[in-house]
Amino acid sequence: MVILRMVKLEDNLGRRFEKLRISLLNSCNFSCVYCVAENFQNISTDTLRLSTADRPLTPDEFIRLIEAVHRLTGLKSIRLTGGEPLLYSDLFPLINHIQKIGISDIRLTTNAYYLKEKASKLFDAGIKSINISVDAVDQDIFNSISRHPNTARVFSGIEAAVKTGMDVKLNAVIMRGKNDSQIIPLLEYATELGVRIRFLELMKMGHLYHSENGLFFSEKEILAIIQEKYPIESLPRGHAETANYWRASNGGIFGIIANESTPFCHDCNRLRMDSNGFFYGCLSNAHGEKLSEYIDDDFLLTEKLRGLLRLKQPVKFHGSELSMRNIGG
Repeated sequence: MVILRMVKLEDNLGRRFEKLRISLLNSCNFSCVYCVAENFQNISTDTLRLSTADRPLTPDEFIRLIEAVHRLTGLKSIRLTGGEPLLYSDLFPLINHIQKIGISDIRLTTNAYYLKEKASKLFDAGIKSINISVDAVDQDIFNSISRHPNTARVFSGIEAAVKTGMDVKLNAVIMRGKNDSQIIPLLEYATELGVRIRFLELMKMGHLYHSENGLFFSEKEILAIIQEKYPIESLPRGHAETANYWRASNGGIFGIIANESTPFCHDCNRLRMDSNGFFYGCLSNAHGEKLSEYIDDDFLLTEKLRGLLRLKQPVKFHGSELSMRNIGG
């Protein structure tokens, strides 16, 4: 059992690092339009690996970093992301080691392409909450957004996860002229499955950072489309939630992650680590901090974490050249 030596790591808004999101790898079998620019070349339908000057961490290095941060912050949960985390070969041993550190709330974000075969094993390993990216019900629209010829497997993966008893949430990035027609079909699909869906405003990240963002579709517009068919009522927002939630008259519960329209920076409690061991206190800052050389020095590590905490925006996200493929969803 790890003995925690927590210090008061808190900024002037009372924000702390309570959740760690770990990008296990920057490889993905999808090449979604909001992650990868249109002029990409030679992308395999199985795996895309972005070039990087730093080598990926080994599982042991991941664990040492997690353990050190947990010792000082008392992390409450960890979310494993990618790229696509189900491509990570040491996923299950890593989950086991994280639990041994004393963190039992381990969650996962996936595109669900490989989930049908792995859902039961993930549940048995301790993954009880999973977020799944699904940007359309219509197969042609989904294929065009993901740039993958066979997104049908995603729905098999979703249904397999639901059957295990996991807490399943669906995530859909809504883009003008691409999948705004899918808002009602996605809501109805999620309602039929008995799971929550969250619609995301498009974030200006990666190759979209310097664009005019003509694909942006606002929270107000999403709500207007839903209200045309279903009366809705708002639900209370939980502390540090990224989404605001509503209940529709068909019984479905949906959220909107509106980083532009309804910012949620004021109580953000997330810290991120990429697959090369760089830590990010805020997505608005593209420059990560490598903490590996400080993990045996609690004083210096604490100061580095304080610095990352100070990077958090007081009001709203301002965009970043970081790619979500590298930093995780």
